[in-house]
Amino acid sequence: MVDEDEMKQKMGDIKSSASETKEDVGDRINEMKEGAMDKKDDMQEEVGKRRTQAEKLLNEIMNTIKVKQVEVGKTLSDYTTPLQKPPADVIETNDTIIIKIDLPSVTKEDIDIGIAGESIDIMAKFEEISEGEDINYIQKERSYGETKRTIKLPSEIKVKEASANFKDSVLTIKLPKIEREVHKIDIN
Repeated sequence: MVDEDEMKQKMGDIKSSASETKEDVGDRINEMKEGAMDKKDDMQEEVGKRRTQAEKLLNEIMNTIKVKQVEVGKTLSDYTTPLQKPPADVIETNDTIIIKIDLPSVTKEDIDIGIAGESIDIMAKFEEISEGEDINYIQKERSYGETKRTIKLPSEIKVKEASANFKDSVLTIKLPKIEREVHKIDIN
């Protein structure tokens, strides 16, 4: 028969062994957790690096596309630039509005003026002059075609008394203003 003290001793040894095993298992679990956390941190750092690299690459691609898009736009605008509106001066005196517009290389027959309400429309046709088939332009900046310029008038005018003169490529339009009647009010 086994002695009670021996039993207690064996039970104590088993408890001690189980306790040590428990501690060993706990230590191993903690080591595994730490290892997993380190791997997780390493993976997150690697993902962050790769994301940053991908973002940089994407930004470079987008910037290159934008630059090329601007270059293409400039090149296309060289061929499709609409005719610029001719420069105009609008002068107002006490009784007249005078409009002066530069229309180089336009003939009087290619100008059309229309007055509607409180604005005036000036249309001009710029003809392209062909100098020959074997011409090679090094630079071509002058525009050709039709242009329309609408100018809002600062006051009402006498439409039937309007006049226009075209000399030295400058169109001068004189528009007499309607004189407004001023009514005096008596003060009591």
